[in-house]
Amino acid sequence: MKLKEVENLPDILATDTIALIFQKTLIQFEKSKIEKGEFLLILSQLTDRQVMTYELVENNTRDKLDLTISEIWNTDSYEDVDIMLSIVVNLGLVKSFQKIKESINMNKRIDQVILAEIKETVEEVGDTISNPYYSLEKFK
Repeated sequence: MKLKEVENLPDILATDTIALIFQKTLIQFEKSKIEKGEFLLILSQLTDRQVMTYELVENNTRDKLDLTISEIWNTDSYEDVDIMLSIVVNLGLVKSFQKIKESINMNKRIDQVILAEIKETVEEVGDTISNPYYSLEKFK
């Protein structure tokens, strides 16, 4: 799917529909049919819809997303970092989050604005990355 098609989807979708679109998008990216920037924007749109379900993404899809995001993680672009942080936190991508935390100490040449964004996110999430709905559970 193209970004425009995803943007035009309803805000609320069934979790299996969202998982299917995530899977198709991952395949398109792996086959270089979409660029990284568009890929991240599509994932961001899908993540927003997934959050509205108050359910975790199905495990196989979540694992594949986690692997892919951890592979393309970089600290070179504020826009990329901002989008990936949102995806990782809202989908509970544990491996990617670990790579994000490691990047704080790995690269001393990270732009200070980017580094501050990463540190703030890591601090906010703490140890609850695997459950993005952790803060809502107190309202049950």
